[in-house]
Amino acid sequence: MKDKRLNTIKQIFSELNGIIVETPFSSDLEFNIVGKIKVPIDSAEECLFFDVIIYPEYPLKRMDIESITFSNTDYLEYGHVMGDGSICRHTTHQTDLKKKIEIDINSLKRWIWKYYLNKDNDKHYEHLILRPKEFKGNHFSFLFTEVDYIFSNQQFGFFEYSKINNGLYHEKVIFNNVIQEFRDSYNKKIVECKWSSAIKKLPNKDIGIYVFLDNPPARNGKFIINNWEDLESLVDQNLYSFLYNVQKTNLKLSGNPISFLIGYRISEKEIHWQVAIVEIGKFPIESYKENKVWKGGFVDEDIVWGITRNCSYDYFFGRGRLTEKITKSKVLIIGIGAIGSIVATTLVRCGCTSIDVVDYDIKEPENVCRSEYSFLTGICNKVDDLSNELLSISPFVEVGIVNPIMFHVDSKIAQGLNNTNVELQKQLFHYDMIIDCSTDNDLLYILSKLKLNSYITLSITNNAKDLVCSVEPNSYNWVMNQYENVLGNELEDLHNPTGCWSPTFKASYNDINTLVQFAIRHINMKLSDSKSLRNFVLKTEESDMFSIKLDEF
Repeated sequence: MKDKRLNTIKQIFSELNGIIVETPFSSDLEFNIVGKIKVPIDSAEECLFFDVIIYPEYPLKRMDIESITFSNTDYLEYGHVMGDGSICRHTTHQTDLKKKIEIDINSLKRWIWKYYLNKDNDKHYEHLILRPKEFKGNHFSFLFTEVDYIFSNQQFGFFEYSKINNGLYHEKVIFNNVIQEFRDSYNKKIVECKWSSAIKKLPNKDIGIYVFLDNPPARNGKFIINNWEDLESLVDQNLYSFLYNVQKTNLKLSGNPISFLIGYRISEKEIHWQVAIVEIGKFPIESYKENKVWKGGFVDEDIVWGITRNCSYDYFFGRGRLTEKITKSKVLIIGIGAIGSIVATTLVRCGCTSIDVVDYDIKEPENVCRSEYSFLTGICNKVDDLSNELLSISPFVEVGIVNPIMFHVDSKIAQGLNNTNVELQKQLFHYDMIIDCSTDNDLLYILSKLKLNSYITLSITNNAKDLVCSVEPNSYNWVMNQYENVLGNELEDLHNPTGCWSPTFKASYNDINTLVQFAIRHINMKLSDSKSLRNFVLKTEESDMFSIKLDEF
């Protein structure tokens, strides 16, 4: 079987146009097929040479990477070449061995044309290539965000960070941390990171050191330096004095790691940070005498690079978010049961940064199966449980808890008193968007009469057959008509738990979530296109094929 595969690959390569086998393919001890090819360049006598490794998984992928490599360390200066000289490519799925080889060879030829011959530079920034290393068997990560501050070249000092949950990075423990603020060399705060107030209040704080450089610590413009000596040309003597004093002050902590951030500018508006882990008592510095003057320098020693990630708002939500007409709104969600909790977590995951929640109810274990609550938090206030969940999702969201008295004493009990609606309207007017998921018809009756910036209600019928969404002022009568005369809500088939407790509608998390996400997408699309929102109903049909129909009114 092994020989048959090898012979097949040899045959395929021998028949490829524009490819010459320089070193015949053979199998190594790890069942890889290895060889060397050369690719003549059109209209020139030059040829490019590549070592080829075909892994046993081929033509399938190795985890999420290609299972064939073409490499040559002579081409490190060109774009899309990794540190080991392998060409970075991403090709289409194909299970046929011959077709897959043809696809991969064509992708190699495209690389030659684009990056070797034309010397293209991609418009988007590529971060420096590095391989994280362990410090005493463990990995370290640091998450950072933007700051309202301009660092100067060779500026150095301290930074404060919070330790968050540890985890596993492949098979090794990783210590995760969030960078909180930067300080000068005298340990005086100069700027805080732009996190939410909840992140800023995280405990378990510690101190590291940093230096900022105008130029990236790189080789060939894309590979991070791997030896401390290579950093020497980028810094001045003041940094060595600072490092010497930091180590001297902390000798009682010898053997412990300290994090050393190295920052640099990657555009006019954006900076990036890398982190090296150094050992107190063994800083990679030395002193020497030159022209009767003592100077410092870095030693010939490998750098232990940790892991950093830019978690600024645009990176964090870079893969997708809602329109700014939602994300930049101050939102109030009334009622955070099944519908309201799904709306809240969706808005936070999609970029909203200011959400208040209100609900008088207690989270019970049976609420978990179809809402955004966790079993392990036990019985507690829904508002407390959900606010903690929202804060754990986004490092940028501010979550407020509103006293439910506002929607009982200040609304229902106060009905008929002079200026009641005016006062309630004043309390709610600072919200750009109010989403009422309470299914409280009494509250709908009161709030629909107020002049609010945006008042949206969401509710579903039994078994999640329909979702009713009102977005227009004075929608009370329209909503009531949908339930009483149009949709025919099945109230006989409700879920009745044991004991004297209000029955509730039947529907699974999947059923509810499907309709809620559809509704949010519709609202988002309308607002994105600057179109007027109208009341609408989502109707499910389950005849031959499940479908959702949207009717606007």
